[in-house]
Amino acid sequence: MRGVAVRTDFGDLVVDQAIVHSVPQRTKDQEPVPLTLSETACRLDDSGRTALQGKLRDVLGRLGREVVEDPELKSGLPDAVRSFLDGEQDLVEVSGELAHALRDSQNGSSSSGLLLVAAARLDDRGALLIVKLEHETGMQANEIVTEGLRTFDMQYFANLLFTEKSKVYKVALFSEEGAGEQKLHGWAADPQKSGKDVARFFLEKFLGCRHQNDPRELTRRFHDATMDWVNSRLTDSDARVDYVMAAMVELQSSTPTLDPAAFIRTHLQKPHQADLAEFLAENDVPIRSFDKNTELIGNRLHKVRMDLSNGAYLIAPLDAVQDGTVAVEDLGDGRTTVTVTARLTKTGSGAAAGRPPKPAPQLPVRPSQTEVLPGFESVLALPAQAEQCPAHNELPPAKT
Repeated sequence: MRGVAVRTDFGDLVVDQAIVHSVPQRTKDQEPVPLTLSETACRLDDSGRTALQGKLRDVLGRLGREVVEDPELKSGLPDAVRSFLDGEQDLVEVSGELAHALRDSQNGSSSSGLLLVAAARLDDRGALLIVKLEHETGMQANEIVTEGLRTFDMQYFANLLFTEKSKVYKVALFSEEGAGEQKLHGWAADPQKSGKDVARFFLEKFLGCRHQNDPRELTRRFHDATMDWVNSRLTDSDARVDYVMAAMVELQSSTPTLDPAAFIRTHLQKPHQADLAEFLAENDVPIRSFDKNTELIGNRLHKVRMDLSNGAYLIAPLDAVQDGTVAVEDLGDGRTTVTVTARLTKTGSGAAAGRPPKPAPQLPVRPSQTEVLPGFESVLALPAQAEQCPAHNELPPAKT
């Protein structure tokens, strides 16, 4: 993966400073409970530091899984992490921001707990460590005052973390190396989940990330990268439509796996094969076979949109392109002929200037003749919309 190295050993993780905040349970249908935040870092002696590092190194080594920021999840955590690693916020400031983000990301079923945020080092580079831990019944957190500033007794957190029955905690780690990419990269671990999965509320709502090698994420990256490659690297309209169609059909097929190398060999012309393979690798799409899951892109696999340089565009069902009722021909001079063969079901004017159109069911735009349209701008898979009902308002035959 780009951004951070693939790791199974976190033996070089060092904790420099740590601060702990109490995050109460969020009650359904009620305003969030105000947080009483710690005002300074915890006192961390050498033995406590060594024990904490050992525990977290072990958890990340056994269960850590690469994660990558997903901007569509709209979490504020990635920007907060970058701000800290860039030196724009100190540990107290960023940890308070993360405590609020954790409270807001939890639902009514999430228990109250503690959030530890630590300034750390990984491979001698700055890092931010985040640990979410639930309270144990019968144990109380001790709030103390150090030099007039409120904080927590680190011993309580250590007791929770090291008790044999305490497995209800989640860990995330982000380093300067992973923050240098366009999208934040890091690791997350969740001993409470089976295998190397991480609870979705923690991973997606709080961290704003997805598993780097989650089948849903890999499938989406293959789709997005292939569409980007088609529209940025190719000029031949026939090839662009053929490749978009091939990708959509491949993604909709019943096969449980997706093999980019086989897709390239099967569907691409020889001159294009190496370029797409390189482009996929640059966009973190493995060339090897992986499990296919279209959950994140399912609504984009039903229709194709073609944008043209004169402002016209065409939205067509996938099967209309497959059966040839929508056809594309590259003219070899930068222009494209788009042919639509179908019955004309409805015509109408555009909205009057300055006046919003009346709400009405909309039918797909279906050009009824061959049009020569210069400059084929882009071909995209289009999100599915509500199915339109057949038109029943055709004109009756003229009476004589």
